[in-house]
Amino acid sequence: MTNVPEALTTPATCADQRVVLFGLLMETNARLERQLGAAMEQAIGLPLAWFEVLLRVERAEQGFLSMSELASQTVYSSGGTTRLVDRIEREGFVERFACPSDRRSVHVRLTDAGARTLAQALEVHAGHLDSHMTSKLTAEERESLEGALRKLNGGPPACAAS
Repeated sequence: MTNVPEALTTPATCADQRVVLFGLLMETNARLERQLGAAMEQAIGLPLAWFEVLLRVERAEQGFLSMSELASQTVYSSGGTTRLVDRIEREGFVERFACPSDRRSVHVRLTDAGARTLAQALEVHAGHLDSHMTSKLTAEERESLEGALRKLNGGPPACAAS
């Protein structure tokens, strides 16, 4: 039998804490997204990607976001964001308008129907978070997790889709 270094006989995913942490983060995110997406679709027929857009637009400081700001806050390319907003706009949940100071820039804001739909979605979302996340953590664990995630995200900003 040859001398094989232990690192080569131990699965890399178990030996490297960086890989383990990242894997757990990704698995947890994927599971929570699947569960929330299914709950949202079943309860009010709203795709999770639409919820993310409505939430980000609603939470924008000025009540609207430019298309490029929206793209940078989501996982979609600018083209993907445009197609997504096209579908949401056809349902009447958002509207686009030209930036008064830069005609090349287009802004997105919620309509009244979008605000009502978001309010319903937030109720579903809060219930899901209670059952699948916050109820499983102590207050101290929730605070610690929030701090760690904010640190990984580069600092204090804001309420994203929670």
